Amino acid sequence: MKLTNTLDANGNTIINLPNATTAQMPVTLAQLNSAIQGWAWKSPVRAASTANLTLSGLQTVDGVSLASGDRVLVKNQTTQTDNGIYLAASGSWTRSTDMDSAEEFLLATCFVSEGGTAGNTSWTMTSDGPIVVGTTSIVWVQTGGGPNYTAGNGVTISSGVIAVDPTVVARKASAAIGDGSSTTITFTHNLNTQDIHVSLKDASTHVGVFTDWTAVTANSVQLNFSVAPTTGQYRVTVVA
Repeated sequence: MKLTNTLDANGNTIINLPNATTAQMPVTLAQLNSAIQGWAWKSPVRAASTANLTLSGLQTVDGVSLASGDRVLVKNQTTQTDNGIYLAASGSWTRSTDMDSAEEFLLATCFVSEGGTAGNTSWTMTSDGPIVVGTTSIVWVQTGGGPNYTAGNGVTISSGVIAVDPTVVARKASAAIGDGSSTTITFTHNLNTQDIHVSLKDASTHVGVFTDWTAVTANSVQLNFSVAPTTGQYRVTVVA
């Protein structure tokens, strides 16, 4: 059937269009976005490798029990020329038809739908052309998605920033001290606490040295000597 007049959707949405395969077909938003980014999107894979695989047999990959015909992103082969998208089978696996020729490899990108490690992530092939299938090393990098991290002992996560928890993990600051004239020396450690441990050693012999010290502020400690240390004679370490 052909249209002979303008088709007016009157503000309604046309949905479930297939991806365009010829020049005169309408493209989907997914195709448009991938074209803007320069990626060549492939159909999703069910699972992705996390280690070297034997490319045969119905095995479990990243916690997913594969069935015949499942698409698998193979990205961790010891021989990188074997990487790519494959169809699982009870016998030997074969490369998928959308990624079995050289021109289909450049910036190939796919979404991984299942898996304990790679599930809900996307990956892009970054090897430079020209590609020779079975000869060129094929490298994949993650370009989307990822796990939701949970802070563990000694780690904090805030607004996407992962940092050391100073209430659990020890921090330290060290410096050489002594100028040949001062018997009172202030060392600024910037650890933001007066709950500290101070140690001192001879900088050349590494023998421990004892002296009076005071945590004068949250960020500095004052060391007192009866005789002024020579330049750089001692090394002080503050642990919080």
